[in-house]
Amino acid sequence: MLQSTPMKRFYLATPTKYEDQIIEDLGALGFVQLISDYTVNGFRKVDSVEKCEKYVKLQQRMSSVLSALPPEKAVKKGLTKSLKESFRKSVASRRVPATLSLEQIESDVAEPERELDERLSKLEKLRSDLKNLKATKEGLLILQKHGLRSDSFGDFNNIFVRAGFLNRTFSVKLEKYVEGTSVRFARWPEKREDNFLVILGLNQDKAYAEDTLTRLNFAPLILPGRVNPDPLQALEQNEVSIVKVQQEINDLEHDVRGICEEFQEKAVGFDPVVRRALAVENARGTFSRTETLSLVHGWIPSNRQESLTAAVQASTNNAAFLKFEDPKPDDLPPVQISNKSVARDFELFTRLRGTPQYGEIDPTPIVTVLFTIMYGMMFGDIGQGIVLLAIGVILSRLQKGFMGISSRAMGRLGGIVASCGMSAIFFGTLYGEFFLSEAFHPIFVNPIEGQTTMIVVALLFGVVQLGLGLVLKIVNLLRTGARIAAAFGGVRLVYYVAGVALAVKYASSLSFAVFTENLWLTVTALVCLIVVFFSPTIEAILRHEAGFGAHIMNGASEFIETFLSYLTNSISYVRLAAFAIAHSALGLSVLILAALIGYWPGFIFMNFLALTIEALGVFIQCMRLTYYEFFTKFYSGTGSAYRPFSLPKFLGTVK
Repeated sequence: MLQSTPMKRFYLATPTKYEDQIIEDLGALGFVQLISDYTVNGFRKVDSVEKCEKYVKLQQRMSSVLSALPPEKAVKKGLTKSLKESFRKSVASRRVPATLSLEQIESDVAEPERELDERLSKLEKLRSDLKNLKATKEGLLILQKHGLRSDSFGDFNNIFVRAGFLNRTFSVKLEKYVEGTSVRFARWPEKREDNFLVILGLNQDKAYAEDTLTRLNFAPLILPGRVNPDPLQALEQNEVSIVKVQQEINDLEHDVRGICEEFQEKAVGFDPVVRRALAVENARGTFSRTETLSLVHGWIPSNRQESLTAAVQASTNNAAFLKFEDPKPDDLPPVQISNKSVARDFELFTRLRGTPQYGEIDPTPIVTVLFTIMYGMMFGDIGQGIVLLAIGVILSRLQKGFMGISSRAMGRLGGIVASCGMSAIFFGTLYGEFFLSEAFHPIFVNPIEGQTTMIVVALLFGVVQLGLGLVLKIVNLLRTGARIAAAFGGVRLVYYVAGVALAVKYASSLSFAVFTENLWLTVTALVCLIVVFFSPTIEAILRHEAGFGAHIMNGASEFIETFLSYLTNSISYVRLAAFAIAHSALGLSVLILAALIGYWPGFIFMNFLALTIEALGVFIQCMRLTYYEFFTKFYSGTGSAYRPFSLPKFLGTVK
């Protein structure tokens, strides 16, 4: 608890003939993280890049075939139906083949690739033809509407005739441009911003007219040369062509779907096989070799030494050399944080902020307690707490993803919401609130009537939480051997305690005389600030570093941050009281709305408002206090997450 799993570094040397078996066994164990940053003289790194690239390309080819599957018509599902389906467990209806060779997979991928390339190229051409036919239909309908024939346009012995579309604004300008020429035109409103124009003139003005139309972005009406001049007959022929092309497209899409679905059936076992082969080669890339020996090293949890030793000796007939070491001060072991029960759900918050460094305190159990207390303090209500608890339990029971969130993440979120609901019930009991109403006399205080008490409690909670953060900072520094920095962390803690004591005394008397009456506290706070100012310089002197000007500037920054941030961070916790008071004020809003729309509509509306907007707002405020006020005091989040090597356990041999 409060710390990551202790890790051990291991070194394994084995005859090269056992290398494949070692990789299989390490993947089956599932707790070994392999590292590629170590080798010794005489060993060379195994180059598996070419094979890895081959498997990655094979994965991409498989994805390309599956992506060609035409989308099915979307079926709209209601929220209730989607939620019901999320409770059903996914049942595997297909069996994965026990043995598949990579050569067979490549062959099975190549055939549908060839067939799809052929059909998709035809589909692309047909869709282009269909688009052109529909554009022709649109033009023919316009000609039919205005009683025009397609052979009326073009270049003739003495005149030219053009038809097309022009923006209405430019149509006005066209009148001015053609003044004094033989060019005339008629226009009809046809589209939202365009007019349909028929333009004619003598050939002597043709070049001028075409240049003018180009500058005005004139879009000519283009029809195929083979189209019937009579729009009515042309439309009939065009419709027949559209139906024919559309049918060909449907047939080809059906063929493509059949090819993809057939491949999908076969490919159930392809991706796991390729992923396994890729994982094996990635693991092999961490090995070093001589002609007869293979060398690998990595990290394991310290309580797994015996399991690894037994597996290695069994697979190599006791021909392997295995050595374990504790992490050295300059090592960066992977970090495995492991919490139980409710705290496991709150790991989500810790991981969002980063992975703690090895040896650093895992704040998850502390965050679990503090977060739930803060939420309940701001959202104390028995009835709404029960609703949140029910929602949390429902979300934690989902077997499938919901609203784009995976089932695992939704389960953890459900656990967090349920914990917040229980905290809301507890504080609602202290406040005497039930669905925004005062159900009984408060055990502690009614927030809206005891505002001063709520503010004092909120500030006190903030002081305790910030003080805890400063203590955790000192502990983390001591764990990493940074004793000088830990000493200065102690100075900051003393300054904070002295400052809080002075602030309390000043708040009780509202007189600056407290600073002289409690001179020892004032001197202590000032001395601590001075030490903080010179702390970077002192550390530099002890480390025999130069550049005192930069250290003085850094000290000034530390001084300002310590003096101001501790004060503002403490005051920030007033929001705990503010939200609790605001929640109670919503109960008064019910009475105000009752006079306008009735008691029960007002009651339902305000409770709905509290369970949506306010509940989410309180959640956000808890995250802000956790991340900004609390985590910044001690948490680095720069560790490397523990990612053990594992292989799928579904098939026999990959050839």
